[in-house]
Amino acid sequence: MRGYLKEFKVMEFLGFEKGLAEIKMFDWMPRYVMDADELVSSIQANIPTDGVEIVSWMQHCTADNAILEAYEEEYGRYSEVRGASGDGYIPGVRVAGLRCIRNYGRTVRSRGYAVVYTPRGSFRVPAGGKATYANKDILAFAAIPRVWSKQIQAILMRWLSLAKAPITKRVRFCSFSGLTAPNFFSVSTRVPSPVCTLRIGLTSDRDQKMAVKGRGTKGSYEKVYFEDTIDVSEGSGEYIYVVTALPIVPSFTLELAPQDNTKTILDYLYVYP
Repeated sequence: MRGYLKEFKVMEFLGFEKGLAEIKMFDWMPRYVMDADELVSSIQANIPTDGVEIVSWMQHCTADNAILEAYEEEYGRYSEVRGASGDGYIPGVRVAGLRCIRNYGRTVRSRGYAVVYTPRGSFRVPAGGKATYANKDILAFAAIPRVWSKQIQAILMRWLSLAKAPITKRVRFCSFSGLTAPNFFSVSTRVPSPVCTLRIGLTSDRDQKMAVKGRGTKGSYEKVYFEDTIDVSEGSGEYIYVVTALPIVPSFTLELAPQDNTKTILDYLYVYP
């Protein structure tokens, strides 16, 4: 299999509010934000630290969880994803079979990574960074934006089942302190064909290079059939991406991964034929 960008055209700018799920955790939070850090100032104003019951990591993880709730609602229109953020040391972070191994923050900082267990093995997440894990029936993402002496800000996400194209309602790419998570979609043609054409609508706050992968289906997510990048322009645009294979293009998992420190939305995804 191989894929390539065939065509691009500029579309009417859709903005970063229309069609997205609202932030609903607290009524005083901004309703439409793309990155968790955009919520921190409102949390600090309404839930200040006291050094005893409320400390800094709680504020950051609250912001992460508010973003995750909105994303779960958007992706949940089509399928199922679960996410959670918390202190990876105590009380720990666990979601949908994933768990962050409980180490002191200083231990994670000194060795340079945290470890996340899954039902199919473990993977490392750089301190201050992120990682995607694909193995058999597990698709997961983890980020460690901040590490303190004891605490670890750990975000875990797992796609339990994949949204199947066509995608007609907007889905954000979650971002945590600038660390942007990918999105995954199940793609298949309606009839056997050696060509699969994707119409991908994207909105971005700046020019960026988006990574594209064609992975295996559930049970073989670790297989990568093709890798590419798309030059995404600031604003809203439509990208015609073509995948070819002989004798036919099989069903595959489409991974779209924006650059870090971007605000990106999938506006739609259509498959032809």
